[in-house]
Amino acid sequence: MSTPNEGQPLAAADGADADAIKRKRGTAIKLLLAFCAMYFTAAMIATPTFAHIAGIEILGMPLAIYTGLLVFVVGIVVTRLCLAQDKGS
Repeated sequence: MSTPNEGQPLAAADGADADAIKRKRGTAIKLLLAFCAMYFTAAMIATPTFAHIAGIEILGMPLAIYTGLLVFVVGIVVTRLCLAQDKGS
């Protein structure tokens, strides 16, 4: 059985949906930028040009290892935030 408005959005929710989508898009873009900044920082530190920075030791491990691990942590956090935001709608 099909409904008379099949494939058509509900008119009452159009304004609310548009605002929610705009808010979610803004949050997703900010999270993407945060992840990209962390990723490209780690990638730049790992290049031969910045080997002197990558070799800085913190607690016995080079900075390059910490930034590489931090990319995974930031990726997991960003994914979790996006999934939590999507579930809230």
